[in-house]
Amino acid sequence: MENFEILPTEENLIKTLEADLLGRNQQLSYFYNLLLAQKGASTIAVDGKWGSGKTFFIKQSTMVINAKNPVSIIEKEKREKILSKLFLTESDNYDDCNLAIYYDAWENDNDTDPIVSLVYEIAKQLGMTYTFDPDTDFFKLGGAVLDVFSGKNLKGIIENLKSDNPLSKFKEQKALEEKLKDFFSEALNERGNRLVVFIDELDRCKPSFTVRLLEQIKHYMHDERITYVLSINTEELQHTIKNYYGDSFDACRYLDRFFYLRINLPPVDKKKFYMNIELNGRYYLEIISRRIIDVYNMQLREITRFYRQVRTAAYVPTHDDEKWNCIFPDGEARQFMLSCIVPIIIGLKMVDISMYEQFISGKSGKPMVDILNTKEFSTGLLCRFLKEDESFSQIEKKKLITPEEKILEIYNAIFVNKYSGNDYQKTIGKCEFDADSRKFVLVVASMLSQYANYEI
Repeated sequence: MENFEILPTEENLIKTLEADLLGRNQQLSYFYNLLLAQKGASTIAVDGKWGSGKTFFIKQSTMVINAKNPVSIIEKEKREKILSKLFLTESDNYDDCNLAIYYDAWENDNDTDPIVSLVYEIAKQLGMTYTFDPDTDFFKLGGAVLDVFSGKNLKGIIENLKSDNPLSKFKEQKALEEKLKDFFSEALNERGNRLVVFIDELDRCKPSFTVRLLEQIKHYMHDERITYVLSINTEELQHTIKNYYGDSFDACRYLDRFFYLRINLPPVDKKKFYMNIELNGRYYLEIISRRIIDVYNMQLREITRFYRQVRTAAYVPTHDDEKWNCIFPDGEARQFMLSCIVPIIIGLKMVDISMYEQFISGKSGKPMVDILNTKEFSTGLLCRFLKEDESFSQIEKKKLITPEEKILEIYNAIFVNKYSGNDYQKTIGKCEFDADSRKFVLVVASMLSQYANYEI
């Protein structure tokens, strides 16, 4: 089975940039210019739903920033491939360029203090040998000070005020800030004018790690030469914040404290993307699949997984016209079920399992109506289900029927009707359905039928 999902490997990142497969190159250019224009400390959120390609976008942004930096270690040939299809101003002066670091927060979501893992990742990616004073554990110090001044550790505040030197925490905080400032100065030394730290997968982390990372960036890593770019799903991140502070906590306003700008992830160019995964055909299997994607607002990851299953289950019998007569002597109904009902079943199971159960159990034909009740289908696909005396438009001596009524009649024939005795089948226009119709679509949708092809 071919995997349509484009994983964010270096090879795929460069290939996608070269061919502009997602249609985001222009937006990447604008985003680069936006980051280059930052003059002071700033934190920017790139907001998008899970599976929408956020990781791909910010990894490409990291790559572009470093490729534009003349002192980066990227090979010349690779640098040219990365930049060949972008529209960026030329510069050979590192003082006009940024330096980018990618940090996977979810991968580092453990008992380690966020400052420790973030600083370590920066040092590792830049090949730095910079170390903190081994006699003083500034990392642990940072966590302790933060608990006091964020108000989370009330006991710590009281104990600090009772101590002989209640200003000690303030002094420790200042010492930590100075150490971090020295570290960033060393990181940027002869490497670039500004450090852009891309933080990914924050909304997947444990609530405690997420809050600590946000707070520590604000309290300790606030620097005029640093831009933080956080890849987030705002809705999910708000749930994470509320899990930490409580359901009544105003997570939206809390996040506004951190983000200087919020940018919605640009949508992909679906035409280019569909061409890349061969979902641009004019067979009904592709047309219906695209319609399902639009109706249920599927994101990139969902699209690739959805169409891979549809393609495996029903591509061959719906694309080999020569086999229709020998496989299906009365194949109009089966052709429709393969091309239309099977994709709907696969799509519903992915996006809403409750709706899927309602649909296959004969309790709701709404998904079929939502997908098929369009002008395009009423003038083409659905016409095969009209009787000679029926029409979707006003014609003399013909019964006027709505597409929705016909769609529900088809749905009932497959999922609701009880066939017995003389009523062993239901004829709708040119198509015949029977007691095996429901079983047929469920088996095909399972990808475990004679029609499945695991090689395509």
